[in-house]
Amino acid sequence: MKQLYYLLISGFLLLSFSKLQAQCNIIADIETCDMETIDYDSDGTPDGVINLYDETGLIPEPGEVWESSGSENATIALDPTSGELRLWKLVNASDKYQFKLISPSCGTDPRAVVNFILGPYAGKPATVGFFSVCDINDDCTPGIEIDIDLFEALEAREQEAPPHLNGEWFYTGSLPSSEYLLDGHEFGGTIPYSPEDGSPIDSQDYTFEYVVSQEGSCITDRVDVRITLVRPSFAGYASEYNICYEDIDAWDRIIDLSNDEYLKDEDLSGVWKDQDNNLISNQINLKDYVDDFYNSPEYYPGFDCHKFSFSYTVESRTAICNDDTSRVTFTIFEELKQFQQENPIDIVCPASNPLSELSLYSLIDFQPGFSYRNPNDEDELVFWSFEDGPANGDDLGLGQFLIDTEISERHIGTINLRDAVPGRYRYKFTVYPDIFCADYSDQFLYENDVCRPLRIVGNPCKSISTIVTVDILDFDYAGEDTELEFCETDNNGSVSLRSFLQTDGKNIDVGIWTETGTTNVINDSFIFPETVDNTSLYSFTHTTDNGNGCIDSAVLEFSIYPEANAGIDGSVQLCTNDLTVTLFDQLGGTPDTTGIWNGPFGYESTNHLGVFDTADVMLPILGPGTYIYTVPGNDGCPDIDQASVTISIVEPIAIGNDRSDTFCKLDGSVNLYSLLDRDTPRIGVFTDTDNTKALSAEGVLDFETLTNQIYNFEYSIPNTAPCDNSTLMVSVQIVDLPIPVVPKQEFCILDAKRLDDVEVDVLNYNWYETQDSDTPIVDNPLLYDNQIYYIANVDTDNCESERLAVSINILNTGERFSNGELCTLEFQDGVSPNGDIQNDSFALFIEEVYNIPIAFPDFDLQIFNRYGSLVFEGNRNTEEFRGESNVSIRLGDDLPSGTYFYIFNPNFDNNLPIQGSFYLSR
Repeated sequence: MKQLYYLLISGFLLLSFSKLQAQCNIIADIETCDMETIDYDSDGTPDGVINLYDETGLIPEPGEVWESSGSENATIALDPTSGELRLWKLVNASDKYQFKLISPSCGTDPRAVVNFILGPYAGKPATVGFFSVCDINDDCTPGIEIDIDLFEALEAREQEAPPHLNGEWFYTGSLPSSEYLLDGHEFGGTIPYSPEDGSPIDSQDYTFEYVVSQEGSCITDRVDVRITLVRPSFAGYASEYNICYEDIDAWDRIIDLSNDEYLKDEDLSGVWKDQDNNLISNQINLKDYVDDFYNSPEYYPGFDCHKFSFSYTVESRTAICNDDTSRVTFTIFEELKQFQQENPIDIVCPASNPLSELSLYSLIDFQPGFSYRNPNDEDELVFWSFEDGPANGDDLGLGQFLIDTEISERHIGTINLRDAVPGRYRYKFTVYPDIFCADYSDQFLYENDVCRPLRIVGNPCKSISTIVTVDILDFDYAGEDTELEFCETDNNGSVSLRSFLQTDGKNIDVGIWTETGTTNVINDSFIFPETVDNTSLYSFTHTTDNGNGCIDSAVLEFSIYPEANAGIDGSVQLCTNDLTVTLFDQLGGTPDTTGIWNGPFGYESTNHLGVFDTADVMLPILGPGTYIYTVPGNDGCPDIDQASVTISIVEPIAIGNDRSDTFCKLDGSVNLYSLLDRDTPRIGVFTDTDNTKALSAEGVLDFETLTNQIYNFEYSIPNTAPCDNSTLMVSVQIVDLPIPVVPKQEFCILDAKRLDDVEVDVLNYNWYETQDSDTPIVDNPLLYDNQIYYIANVDTDNCESERLAVSINILNTGERFSNGELCTLEFQDGVSPNGDIQNDSFALFIEEVYNIPIAFPDFDLQIFNRYGSLVFEGNRNTEEFRGESNVSIRLGDDLPSGTYFYIFNPNFDNNLPIQGSFYLSR
């Protein structure tokens, strides 16, 4: 075993302890050779901790700290306050570690300098025997290389010392250097690939030695490590194929999935499964699988592709490696189904289309389930092109003629009919099958000395197209939809409706007018109304028909607005105690409801009402003055109109606030005038609003006939009109509490009950020592036998009920309650002072069971061993018995396991001593 040495050197070889403590610049050399076995806390488990104070013999002084002048991990390993040094955090064996003790007593000089040498430790293997690794690489090269950190083969558990990192690794096996690579602590090995033929597992064993060199007098340490590399199972390199469904007949044959064309370099011990995980042979007919799917309920026709995958799995030949699977995949792309225009030619009248737009896509007839649209917003897989038409696509070519929509809607092929020159137009609709059925797969292909992931790129199916032909007819222009606004003052008498239409500069001489939504024909002349009370809306439709079936129309809508009307001025007088009014109601005439109010003190309303309500704190307070009502102009009549309301305010006699108070019924009576606040004149009268018949003419309220409730009385002072009487309410609450109910009080002396433990049927109450006492009991005294206390119900206002006398009955040990239960003391029968909080002591207090120090304050306890010798004496001033003797002969001794006997003497009234035994277990 390595040894721990340290040497303390100073100016004098032999110094007294006190002299050593007072010196500065003390030099100490410490050498540790066996950090892996050091057990600082002596708990039986090594921890690698030493204390620099203990090692140097120094006594800590206030304000001093330890510093490390070594490496960064030395700073981490050192506790600067306690001086503890965790050697396992020093990653290297070295003689370069140095620690200084900086103390206020030594000024700028260190109190001590410790030169520390840490001996080498090479660690120990993490496993017994060989450390096995499954040989895994990049899924391409059969000859697989692997890099291993050799330190992973050494023990790295938290409770084990870690190896030092400044050692050197050596290969100790017999293989030539060309078959392995050792670079520092990194090891690389290669297991050549060979086809599976039933031979044993391919593996290779490697042995290494790790050496950490000598430091100081600590000898070199070394450890042997063995590693086994195991070649995993290999399922080979699989291929993937893209096939258009129209070519599926070429696959109506038996193919061998194990041929190199489909799977290459695989181990020969695997099994084949289809995509439903069914076991199959390596001989399949792909067309049978495809036909079964296309004839199944799962198939839904469309712009899509479907995968058929066949997996080859080779099970692992050892527990440390995983199974390996490769998949041969065939992706079947649906070929595009032919489509064409439903009618050879679609004849369109632009004027008959209310949106003036046409979807060319809607004119195509697709096979059921095959209507082609863009599958996403990224690829233009459907496309419209302009073929020919009037102006040869120049004046009204594709750029102007075809509306530029979002990619995801481009298949619609929307054209603008309104600006089209009459004639025949031809458009071509093309669908391209170039979509990806999948992105990168989880398989790799090795070809031309390059390893790459498999990817499906492109679609083997062909694109198709069709021509859509549209004949656009001529029509008579009826004008554009038009909306107008007029004021009633714009009365123009009789006018032509066509003169109101927007026509984009075109002349309109033909057409008929109807009331919109009806067949009622009207004349082109329109007569303005003389007066307008409310906004009037008119809607007429102008229609043209050139006889070839093309009908055009335009809607004319106009509104005639009345002038703004703010009504007739008004006035009102209000009392300050009721400043509630709606200004709009004070106006005369028939004012519009579209105005707002402005008035004194910056007032502005949010609507036409102008509401003031003293009961609504969200509204402003009304003040005297003139309030202006302004009605704005409208879309047809922009001029405003105004009217006013004048407010005058009368002041009533000032009166105070409502009052309320609470009285105990035992108070007898109260004069209500005394409850009014100082701001209330005493010139009014009280009204008995609750008809108590207990109120005198002088305002005195007698409590004798009143019950436990609140009574309301109105106080009123007369005012002159328009003010009502000034009033307030006085509320008097009478409190008449019931006497508490307290059951018979019986307690066992062992419970050590206090006054608060007495059961009471009310929540709030006071205890008194006598019937006439003025001061409640507040200190929760301990209960004694034959005591009498007095209780009264009390509320938050300190009203009390009549007092009830309560007698206390305390039973001594051995006496019975009135229900037959026995007041008895039963100590525990065992003590096990093992720190598990279960029977750690001979308990004298157990919650809800007994409280010996309170029940028997003068008790004494004696405990004897089986030979009758006294081993413990206790009272309320000693700690509980925890398996240790406290008598002079055996003071502080841990008593052995066994049976012990006790005598408990209550020393109180008629409570007799109690004897018993318990078992002490360790």
